[in-house]
Amino acid sequence: MEVINKSRKIIGIQGEALLPGYRMELPEGYETHPSIIGYLEKGMLADGKLDVAVAAGGISDLERRRIAEEAVAQYKKQQEKAAGQEAAEKIEKEAEIKAVKAMKKPDLLAKAAGMGLEVADDDTSDVLKEKILEAMGQ
Repeated sequence: MEVINKSRKIIGIQGEALLPGYRMELPEGYETHPSIIGYLEKGMLADGKLDVAVAAGGISDLERRRIAEEAVAQYKKQQEKAAGQEAAEKIEKEAEIKAVKAMKKPDLLAKAAGMGLEVADDDTSDVLKEKILEAMGQ
């Protein structure tokens, strides 16, 4: 099995140094050695057959695939977070609307004043609710 050192450190295999970015043919049976398996799992070593093409920028196909998978995972995480925030904002807005609909006239006057709305003394509770909900975007 041929391996490539993908780390930034020198890896010693059977007394030989494998420099970063270099390839080495492993001795027979070394594919199952625990340290080699550990290096492969951590991404420090890559299978030379899977990681053949290196682009002009120095990024191999294996590394490019890993970067793409990370980018997709990060995008999905951001989308889930955004969807969760939208749902939370919607629930919060619905709760505020429900609270406004349940308010009495003194509370409505205080809310309208806090929002900077102009109110008249003869405005009824229903008129105040309409003004507040309109100002809230409803």
